[in-house]
Amino acid sequence: MRERKPFDPALRGFLDAQAPAPLPTSTEELVKSRRDLLERAVANRTSIPGLPNDVATRDVTILDELRGRLYTPAGLTTPLPVLVYLHGGGWVAGSVATHEPFCCLLSKAANIIILSVEYRRAPEYPHPAALEDALTAAVWAKDNAAHWGGDGTRIALGGDSAGGHLAAAAANRLCETPGEEFLRALVLLYPVTDHPDANHPSYTENSSGYGLEAKLMRWFWDQYTQGAPAGDPSVSPLRLHKFPALPPTLIATSEYDVLRDEGIAYGEKLKNAGVAVTHMHSPDMHHNFPAHPATVVRFPQSVTALNQIAEWLRKTLA
Repeated sequence: MRERKPFDPALRGFLDAQAPAPLPTSTEELVKSRRDLLERAVANRTSIPGLPNDVATRDVTILDELRGRLYTPAGLTTPLPVLVYLHGGGWVAGSVATHEPFCCLLSKAANIIILSVEYRRAPEYPHPAALEDALTAAVWAKDNAAHWGGDGTRIALGGDSAGGHLAAAAANRLCETPGEEFLRALVLLYPVTDHPDANHPSYTENSSGYGLEAKLMRWFWDQYTQGAPAGDPSVSPLRLHKFPALPPTLIATSEYDVLRDEGIAYGEKLKNAGVAVTHMHSPDMHHNFPAHPATVVRFPQSVTALNQIAEWLRKTLA
């Protein structure tokens, strides 16, 4: 087992006070889990000390029933780069609303417009519905950015956890499609890149007690894939044999996360394929710590990581 930096004691106390998320066993319980997640996010939609919050928000229709929300920093005077953002939540529980605090903060800190996408969620809409929505949203942002102050020549794609998975899979698809190689940056925050039974050690080392339980991650996977082959690169991007010419990529991982090793492995595989990869590893933190508003309020490591992500975006999209 790898030598590890001790877990942050204040974070240990915070997580110990949180009950592990139960596995929903009915439609009613799934609806309740989504509602609870949203209520916690709304409760944290307050000003966070040390970080900017003043952004304008506007809901948009991307295509038919596919919706999104735009985040624009105050004082826009010139077209800004655009980050198409795909929220986490195991393809099941997250939403644009749950990730609004993070998108507000990142939009202002990086001085970019963010299009947060309300992609279809499992189990009602299994793979490849969410991936199709991610692809549609990215192309739509490129074609329509000028209408809302964005620069269609500076488009980034990103997401956290399950959203990072969708961003990785969508980028692989876009960058191998002639005429759609328009992405300037890729942001993968603790992404899912492989199936849960791929024997990555972090699934054993961090199976419980660190927020995202291994059993819950397996349940998420089953809800989303619903029989899709585990080795299919559209559900396991790490299994792609030959990568297209991807843009500069930021991969963030944390030590105490079941997804740690597949994120690290994905970064190494991209580097070997010639992609310019920046790996940001947090040695004493857990899954979701830069994006969860409750941890941003309490832990300086979250603020530091968020600002590092913002700085990388500013430089890469300059």
